[in-house]
Amino acid sequence: MTVSASAAGGRGWLPLGRGWLPLYLRSRRVPLAVAVSVGAVAAVSAAWVGVTDQPRVHQSLAVLTVALAAAPVIPTLAGDDAALEKTAALRWPPRRALHLLTAAAVVAGVLVAARLAGTDFGPAGQIARNSAGLVGLLGLGTALAGTSWSWQAPFSWAAAQCFVPLPDGPPWRQALLWMVQPPESRTAAVTAGALLLAGLLGYAARVGPPPSAAETAMGQ
Repeated sequence: MTVSASAAGGRGWLPLGRGWLPLYLRSRRVPLAVAVSVGAVAAVSAAWVGVTDQPRVHQSLAVLTVALAAAPVIPTLAGDDAALEKTAALRWPPRRALHLLTAAAVVAGVLVAARLAGTDFGPAGQIARNSAGLVGLLGLGTALAGTSWSWQAPFSWAAAQCFVPLPDGPPWRQALLWMVQPPESRTAAVTAGALLLAGLLGYAARVGPPPSAAETAMGQ
């Protein structure tokens, strides 16, 4: 199985069995996305350090920063060739699932690494939980609506939680406000896990809804 020279950036023919990963990362612009995510967290860290000498970031800002760090993931969830996403030449489901899991790990890692610069975005467990749930929600949104619309639900949900003064209460309320729950909250962990699982299953199955006839005609 091979990939044409045009798809491989003019390097000739690459065997998918050995060379798919560098090609995949480059075609999805993953290095750029990681750089933008790091830059977003660095900008928030610099702004926080500039206004206070407290290393611990306010919880609302920490939640918004998770969303900022996850935003660059969105363009990487779809390639430039919609037809290629549907081919049976590659086993896409496990690759998509791995993509989403890796994205969640990178987002969490960038936020935890900010401690090296003197900025604390919260306990590592809480960061990992919020990153996993939010990236999972992005994957589910991509599967249902495509990358153009996948950001709306997760970022609206994250932003709304930042303005709730009392995040505790019955389990249903804790589930709705899962990103602002303490790291030991089982309800928040279950909610984030369910969102990640739904995202993994949905995104592994497909990148987005099939294009309409009008969209297909415009692309020709």
